[in-house]
Amino acid sequence: MSVWIGVYAPAGAQGLASALRRFTPDLALAPESVILLDVSASLRLFGGIRALRAQVRRAVGGRPSGPIVSVAASGPAAWMLARSGQGGSALSARALQRVLQHMPLWVAPPARPFLDWFQELGCTTLADLQRLPRVGLKKRCGPALLDWLDQLQQGRHYAFSAPPLVFQAGIELPDHTEHTPALQWAVRHLIQQLCQWLVAHQLDATTLTLLLAHDRHAAFWAEATEQGLQGVAGAAVAAGACSDVYGRVDDAKNTRLDIVLGVPTHQADTLIRLAQEHLNRLVLRASVIAVSLRVSQWQAAQTPSLQLFPEPGGSPQDHARLLALLAARLGADNIQRPVLVADHRPEVAARWIPVGAASSDTALTPPPLPRPAWLLAQPLGLRVRQHRPFYGTPLRLVSAPERLACGWQDGHPVARDYFVAEDDAGICYWIFRQGGAQPQWFLHGLFA
Repeated sequence: MSVWIGVYAPAGAQGLASALRRFTPDLALAPESVILLDVSASLRLFGGIRALRAQVRRAVGGRPSGPIVSVAASGPAAWMLARSGQGGSALSARALQRVLQHMPLWVAPPARPFLDWFQELGCTTLADLQRLPRVGLKKRCGPALLDWLDQLQQGRHYAFSAPPLVFQAGIELPDHTEHTPALQWAVRHLIQQLCQWLVAHQLDATTLTLLLAHDRHAAFWAEATEQGLQGVAGAAVAAGACSDVYGRVDDAKNTRLDIVLGVPTHQADTLIRLAQEHLNRLVLRASVIAVSLRVSQWQAAQTPSLQLFPEPGGSPQDHARLLALLAARLGADNIQRPVLVADHRPEVAARWIPVGAASSDTALTPPPLPRPAWLLAQPLGLRVRQHRPFYGTPLRLVSAPERLACGWQDGHPVARDYFVAEDDAGICYWIFRQGGAQPQWFLHGLFA
């Protein structure tokens, strides 16, 4: 049994088609903003016709214009039901005849030039048109109209479109909006549409770009409408970049907000939460009339690692998602990470940079020598008892000396001998000795 679903979307059919590819790869962009899906092979996967139609309705729902969804046994019949604006279903010949009893003539494109003539004959529905003599109808209107009527039951061949490797989608708001919480419903719908596109292409997004139009006739919105896409083609954003609290303004009519993910993902919940955090920190310079979403960067989807016993404390992906969420909430400059510096002095061997910033010292590796988990801000002088450094109890040296003689290049030279020392309780310390004939001992760090 052949089953087709038709979706009439007068606004943004191209962008909606990307979201519908998760139900079937056999998708055709029919004339007059109708999307046709051959779901004959997908019925069992999605739980039958009713369950599949309900999922399609949820996938296209949430838009102000409300796309029309229809189900029929042939592609032309599904196109007719969707384009008429009535929707419904016609999965059998008897159901199709009932639908034709109330279907207006204007739905058939070949009949539109002859509507006045049909009106004079008292022919107002497609069922009335079927009852007219076929020979006379062919002489007056040509063979195209009869072929169109026959295809309602017999079907026809459609050229299925290949999915484009670009995602651009947008929503025009009913009225100007001056508060960012009012934009979240539009952003949520766009992200859900994006995630369906990512799943269909087996991709993970790494950087998203939100464009907020402050003018109904903004350049990016007009360009997208001409192309049949409610979106905008923006420049790719360099990895690690992040927007400030005011966003980045491309011109007087558009505001661009870049969202950099801590870990590539196609999960809608993660993307929606990050977008909401960025919107909460954004201060609008003017009211917004349209919202557009574009994927700036993506990569091939990673297969999740399924483990019987998950790692305690979360996976590296969980840690990266947490950092991205904190950066969105607190600001990227307020979340920092340590990086190595090409210097042997412990107090200057590391520095802190924003978590999303790139470092030129990524090739450096820590020395394969014992280093404490806690380094004191200033070395603490130690007393000496019986020729041994004393810190609560006498300390016993348990490692060979490590000589550090450096710092001459910036005018702060040091000459130290570092040791790992242990007290009577077994606690280890990082101490050093400096000086000549009468050396002094200092505590510089504590081991965990």
